[in-house]
Amino acid sequence: MNIVTTEIERDFRSWLKGQLYGDGMRVFTDNEISAYAYALRSSCEKVEGLQVKNLFYYRTAYDLEKEMDWLKGDTAYQDIDKAGNGTLSTAVKLYGYYLENGPESTAPDEHALFYLSNAASDIDRRETSPVEFYYHEVPMKPVQRVYYGAPGTGKSYSVRKLLSAEYPDEAVLRTHIKRVIFHPAYTYGDFVGCIKPLISMERPLDYVFVAGPFAELLKAAFLNPEEKYFLVIEEINRGNAPAIFGDIFQLLDRGPDGKSEYSIVNRDLGAYFSRDPWMKNIFYDGMVWLPANFNIIATMNTADDNIFVMDGAFKRRFELTYVPIDFDILLPEMKEEKDVFAGGRSLTEIFSTSETNHRLAQQLEEKGRLKRNWPTFAAFVNNAIDVENEEAKRNGKPHDALIAENKKMGPYFVKPEELDDPDKFFNKVIFYLKQNVFYDSPRLFTASFEELYEKYCLGGADIFELLV
Repeated sequence: MNIVTTEIERDFRSWLKGQLYGDGMRVFTDNEISAYAYALRSSCEKVEGLQVKNLFYYRTAYDLEKEMDWLKGDTAYQDIDKAGNGTLSTAVKLYGYYLENGPESTAPDEHALFYLSNAASDIDRRETSPVEFYYHEVPMKPVQRVYYGAPGTGKSYSVRKLLSAEYPDEAVLRTHIKRVIFHPAYTYGDFVGCIKPLISMERPLDYVFVAGPFAELLKAAFLNPEEKYFLVIEEINRGNAPAIFGDIFQLLDRGPDGKSEYSIVNRDLGAYFSRDPWMKNIFYDGMVWLPANFNIIATMNTADDNIFVMDGAFKRRFELTYVPIDFDILLPEMKEEKDVFAGGRSLTEIFSTSETNHRLAQQLEEKGRLKRNWPTFAAFVNNAIDVENEEAKRNGKPHDALIAENKKMGPYFVKPEELDDPDKFFNKVIFYLKQNVFYDSPRLFTASFEELYEKYCLGGADIFELLV
């Protein structure tokens, strides 16, 4: 993707963000900075005679001032500035000051009228310039995807790869994503936003709409329609997703151009967006939709118990991507042999009593992967789950009584430091296998956890023998 935001724009934004009052409060808000940057970058598209529409093209105060000498007298420029309540002219002043004085300078405490007074909110938005003047929809194919699979398969790793491919620069990436984690207490108000009480010096008590991460990122997407924004939801099925999305659920259906096929009326969001001069014409009636550059990526651990089940209608609106168990993606140090897996007998001998285990040991040995390491241990655990299920089916157990496939362990189930500490490994992995996987097994992990801990963790017995 060709990122529109240039280095000089990022530097200008950083300069504004670094401006502080004596009490540590920022001089310019994020919304204000976004509006000024958008004004300089995109607002002059309809000014005829201006060869360079993006004012960030000018890198010296002299070049900018020379261009502005005639531009300020242009009727189209004046209309643009008036419609934005002085946002463009204020942005030009601040940018000129930055170019002349450098990134270490203190910015003048100048703001567009909109950001100094609520008077702008009284202006009839329908009397200003046409909607298309403020916002140009850029068709693109949005990503709406849920990565799902067993614990530790690398779902978050898959998300990271996708985001890094889009924005290799870490600093740029941070400005284009919002990351949230769903949980049972997470609500629509936390996610989208809600009206909350506010106490200030001017008013003893007031009520304002406080935007959630969804609303904040959506606003950024509207302000920068050429750039992609990503809402990342970790553990989407740990919260009541349909309730958390609420009316936003209707927006998840996307049309051929990438934007929501159906809009909704959400006056809280509409009012929040309308506080920005560059968006007031679009949202004055409270109609809201998802633009094509707004992406939603989620992860779902299908092995979790006591979680909310997402219904078919919700899943249908996402592209579901299964993340298989693949130990090849591990870093080399996680494939090394560790003391926690140490033992006196060969693994071939340990697993010789079971046909399926013996076959797996031979396959791994032929590939040079039969080692006393994490990938080998996890491979035998996952194989043991298959063996237990086959035996249970032969004994007539119903399907819902079998060990779920997503109870298997993926490569990132453990962290590197847990492989170097027997106590940490035992309390995470063996506890999981005893309590969550083989709790009903007639042959594996039948001893109490205390007995297992004393023998294999404190006593140093061969941990592979737990699996036969």
